[in-house]
Amino acid sequence: MRATAPSYYPLFKCIAGDCKHTCCANWEVDIDPETYDKYMNMTGAFAERIRSSIVTEDDGSATGESHFVLREDGRCPMLRDDGLCDLILAEGESALCRVCAEHPRFYNFRSDTVECGLGLSCEAALSLILNWDKGFELIDITDISPMGAEFMSAPEDEPDELEIEVYEARDNAIRIASDRNTPLSARIKKLAGELWSADKRLDVFKSLESLSEQWVLYLNGVDPKSLSGRSFDLIDSPSYSLQFENLLIYFLFRYPWEGARLSCELLMMTADIMASETAPGMEDAVREFSANVEYSDCNIDDIMAKLEQA
Repeated sequence: MRATAPSYYPLFKCIAGDCKHTCCANWEVDIDPETYDKYMNMTGAFAERIRSSIVTEDDGSATGESHFVLREDGRCPMLRDDGLCDLILAEGESALCRVCAEHPRFYNFRSDTVECGLGLSCEAALSLILNWDKGFELIDITDISPMGAEFMSAPEDEPDELEIEVYEARDNAIRIASDRNTPLSARIKKLAGELWSADKRLDVFKSLESLSEQWVLYLNGVDPKSLSGRSFDLIDSPSYSLQFENLLIYFLFRYPWEGARLSCELLMMTADIMASETAPGMEDAVREFSANVEYSDCNIDDIMAKLEQA
């Protein structure tokens, strides 16, 4: 099995205690069965602290679902005040459960390849992706893939016609999105074919599950009647065109099966927020978008359902 990733992928590195928006708070950290067994078999005083921080809930399976119990302030019990992880400091990175070790990575599994990416809710990954100025390129990372050896040695299958068609369409959409001879706003319109009105788009995103009060404030700050084309002006402006281009390509890369229309609507919602009277900074807007929309399992499905109804 081969692994590929955008060319910026190997440059990613967690900034740990320097991170202003830690991924170790306000998330319920699930513990995979293999790591749970490891924690249960650890010895010593720290092992007891780990076990006392875990709860297992009955989810109908034989083993149940285990996760760390967050503190009252929403932080992981292993997270120190300086932003470092007591578990890593005591036991090393190999002691992390799968979700902690892999975050902010995501994977698209193909018949003969796994595509690896970085999610935008992580501020280090976000800055790397938005400000990447070397163009989008997929590179082979099989030798450094985070996927386990068992998976990478799995036999490959021949892709069927539908998979070939989907990824050819995705790759063509990325080529269109990368064509700087055309204003980015025109590239978006070409890819989307048709876009929701700003009113409709805002209604759709307000109807989704929200995970933070800040995201709700950003959405409430958008007045569609006052935008009057400002979103497209912002997208084409020299100050933001590179970041919006990288954001569009990120969406196209991450959501091959959902199609280009979804990627364009996701981009336009971010642009609408940025063009509002109470606009936050670009990285703040995108990070909150990712944490609230992409990291809620049902939200992308809900948007797709509404696109299919249109």
